Amino acid sequence: MAAYGAAISLRDTIQTILQSSRITLAPPSPQILQPAYDAMVDLQKALLKLDETSCSKIRTKVNALDERIKEAVWEFEDLLESHVYQQILPQLEGHYSFSVDLLSLRQSVDCFIQRVAVMEAEFDTELLNMPEEEGEPLSSRIDFHGIDSNMVGLSQEFENLRDYLLHKMEGKYFEITGMAGVGKTTFAKKLFDDPSLKSHFELRVWVKVGRKCECNEILRCILAQVDRDQKLTQGDEDGDKKLVGLLEERLKDKKCFIVLDDVWKWDAQVMDNLSQDNVRILITSRENLEECQIGCTLRLLNEEESKKLLGKKVFGEDGFPPHLDELGEKIAKKCEGLPLMIVIVAEFLSKEETTKEYWTEVTERQHNSVFVDAYDNIAEVLFPSYDYLPQKLKMLFLYLGAYPAYTNIHPHIILNQLSTEGFLESFGKQILGDILDGETFDYLLRECLAHLASRKCEGKSCQIARA
Repeated sequence: MAAYGAAISLRDTIQTILQSSRITLAPPSPQILQPAYDAMVDLQKALLKLDETSCSKIRTKVNALDERIKEAVWEFEDLLESHVYQQILPQLEGHYSFSVDLLSLRQSVDCFIQRVAVMEAEFDTELLNMPEEEGEPLSSRIDFHGIDSNMVGLSQEFENLRDYLLHKMEGKYFEITGMAGVGKTTFAKKLFDDPSLKSHFELRVWVKVGRKCECNEILRCILAQVDRDQKLTQGDEDGDKKLVGLLEERLKDKKCFIVLDDVWKWDAQVMDNLSQDNVRILITSRENLEECQIGCTLRLLNEEESKKLLGKKVFGEDGFPPHLDELGEKIAKKCEGLPLMIVIVAEFLSKEETTKEYWTEVTERQHNSVFVDAYDNIAEVLFPSYDYLPQKLKMLFLYLGAYPAYTNIHPHIILNQLSTEGFLESFGKQILGDILDGETFDYLLRECLAHLASRKCEGKSCQIARA
């Protein structure tokens, strides 16, 4: 992804030099520089091919090559800018326009273009040869016993969705959506364990889907839970048609509740094979799947709920002892309502002294190690999905790294900056429309997101935004 941003940056730098009304390029400077511009346009197109690949592909080699391309582009952009500035500086006094000669860069430009062409070809080759990610063992996909169903807050949302599952005839697919770490799996597990749902549905099934889970594997996982005599084996001995036939037989005249956890994309083949009227399917996903008729988007916890969850995780049902109650409230507030953040911070606090002095240090020290470590842990959850975002959406995310935490950001301010820096063309109207969706209100950049964006934004790709 960083290579894509670097290519845009160099392209725009060259365009500025070629088209600036204040720079007069001595012949044959334009002819020397134009091929480098064209190379960056071609490189952008090549890098966008990554968006067309499956999210089940392993991107380790591609990401490493992306890093090499980025470094090569940065290196050349630094050389070009340095060469131009060295010629402009002596002319600054008393001059409005400047003369620049790039003849001495001809060999460097030619070498750079050749180098990029080689890496671009290598990038294409790596895209074609990306190995498939190995699927999880089927046994781990149906193992839900270690999932915590103790939830704080969202009681009304829980009751509404439970009532739909129990009493509403319309709708077959139900969805729980929300950002990573907001508690979708916990919410689903609480529904799964609810006594009224247990008694209503004769059969209950849990399948962890994830990035890579084929239709055949999902059907096997479901069948293994509705038919205890069915052996759960890895492989393709039975075709989908046979599995569907077995499922239809086992599900006949029985109410079945199926949870598909962490779904990355809608699989029509799976859903069409589970279309019986007596089956209800609950999906958790970070995406809003338009095929799901009913569902809810989980909100962040409020301050009271955050404090209650932190207290339970550190001290159990009794919550904070009196001498730590106020400090616990301050620490919970710093977690910004994200349940995963609260749980991780609680794990760190549980290993340390429960003294007023230490907890005061946690609340007062800037960039406290507890929170920095927690952010890094959250990054392990968020960054895998970041790697599979479209290149253009990654650019928007990286732009957030230029803002400090708790900044109120108006979406159209970012659009203006993207347009000024030449990035607007790269997004396209449709993508920007999807992002904004007509909204005009400000967004609050939370500290957690600012930290993650800054980590991804290290280096030259966001220096433009910070300027």
